[in-house]
Amino acid sequence: MTIRTLVLSGGGGRGAFHAGVFKYLCQADKPGVDAAHAGPWKPDIVVGTSIGAVNGAAVAQGIGPDALEAFWLSLREGDIQGLPPGMGPLARRAANIVLRRSIGVPLQRVPEDQALSASAQESWPPLPLLPAWLSSRLIGRWSNLLDTGPLYRTLITRLQLDEDAINASETALLISATDVQTGEGMVFSNRPVTRRTGEPNPHVRTPITLRRIIASCSIPIVYPWTRDTDGAVYWDGAVVANTPLGPAFDVARDRPLAEPMEVVIVLMTPWWETGEEGPARRSQLPQDFGEAMTWTLDWALLASFRVDLKLARSYNRLAALAQAVGQEPAYRQCLDIIVAPREFLPVARIIDYDEPASRELIRMGYEAAERAFRAYFSA
Repeated sequence: MTIRTLVLSGGGGRGAFHAGVFKYLCQADKPGVDAAHAGPWKPDIVVGTSIGAVNGAAVAQGIGPDALEAFWLSLREGDIQGLPPGMGPLARRAANIVLRRSIGVPLQRVPEDQALSASAQESWPPLPLLPAWLSSRLIGRWSNLLDTGPLYRTLITRLQLDEDAINASETALLISATDVQTGEGMVFSNRPVTRRTGEPNPHVRTPITLRRIIASCSIPIVYPWTRDTDGAVYWDGAVVANTPLGPAFDVARDRPLAEPMEVVIVLMTPWWETGEEGPARRSQLPQDFGEAMTWTLDWALLASFRVDLKLARSYNRLAALAQAVGQEPAYRQCLDIIVAPREFLPVARIIDYDEPASRELIRMGYEAAERAFRAYFSA
């Protein structure tokens, strides 16, 4: 049997792209694809980072493609985020001037009893030439631009994520976060994960909780860090690993090495292999500040993936060499199927949620998955 793994990268509001990919994967009839892959492609393992953790939890829980698509089409900015309660009136006014230009709508301040932002000790930034008390009153005390309290409620009331259902799922779910105080990557899982020695992996913790899903989404500076029940504090997993592949191999350790793995890796960044002809924009440079921000962020997010992919392909070569000489392979064969957009998705989409843009991203995700399957599994 083949172990099927779905890896969902981070990207905030660009996560509607995942919904389009999932819609194609679940399709019962895929024209132009071989018989082994023409039917629904159901993952045994799901790995998610940031918004990929949200979509991954939905997939692991058993939420279907139609429901996930409807969820994304229904989302608006206020369902995901708001201004932190400690932000003062002058800062709120300035923030909404910027937000209107970037996402088209202002945001409300999140009530203190619903917010996830920690209380800041100092106003930021202070107003020069004014006493601290006045600066604090006008600017407020806050250490992140937006609050994720609305997202927490939305996961419960709209997406209807259920911790018990996620942790009881037959589908293994792994989501990544970054320890704020050490900079180390942490993986949360709905089942125990061991090392090759059989010992528990110290960088994997169970179970999956809604708060840990929020932790994986906690983009530094934009959103507040998330404090776990054990006191540890986490930021977005994309800080150190936007598409972690290693945990997927670890959680499959109870399966025979002779069983190969297919990994569908969903990126939010254009991708082409070394030596391949890239998109037309490859010959250009960023044309404005927004494009420069988008390129910088996306290339940074791809860096760790490139390392993981090289390592996985090295293991493939070692496994093939072992089989060629009649030895028992020490590593699992893995086919990576990379699903990616043809062009950059604007960085502003990370905090932008609206129906027309989400519908377009769903279409793009569906078409990207179709291109990938026809390329890898041509009939």
